[in-house]
Amino acid sequence: MERLWISQKQRVGSTKMVETLSENVVAAAMQPITDSHVPTVLRANIQRQSEKLMGLAITLLESGMDEQQVRSIVDLACSSYRDELTATILALRDHHEN
Repeated sequence: MERLWISQKQRVGSTKMVETLSENVVAAAMQPITDSHVPTVLRANIQRQSEKLMGLAITLLESGMDEQQVRSIVDLACSSYRDELTATILALRDHHEN
């Protein structure tokens, strides 16, 4: 398998070797937010989830699972993230309004 080096600094702040072209594609899609107006806690939440989703995507790329299995796992991961992100946004909004 072709080995590629990419700067993970573009993704999560450090340098890491990426093993496969699939990982490189996923990593490129997971670029960090650059808007400086994003609250730190929200940026941290998004960063953490991006790292988790990247790991999940790479695992699923290599899993050999069928489409329905992949969709089911992605749906579950996204619903969990949706709940966490919503709670973070609402807490920040409530804190900002008070």
